[in-house]
Amino acid sequence: MSIAQVTSGTSITRQAIAKHLRVLADAGLVRDVKIGRERLWECERAQLKEARRSLQLIEQQWDDALMRLKEAVEG
Repeated sequence: MSIAQVTSGTSITRQAIAKHLRVLADAGLVRDVKIGRERLWECERAQLKEARRSLQLIEQQWDDALMRLKEAVEG
């Protein structure tokens, strides 16, 4: 998708989307492809799957830690 397509129908500025896309690109989650004068962005599916697995692991660790805290506090 182009930045114009991403921002279409929203109040988010193109500059804001471009900034976020650069951060995601630096993390390896998206990449851009230049076609003519336009830059199209696409997801790096394998990297997104890996990020999801990592976040699920972190989520489980937090759930476990919070459960232990709850048990300690409630005795």
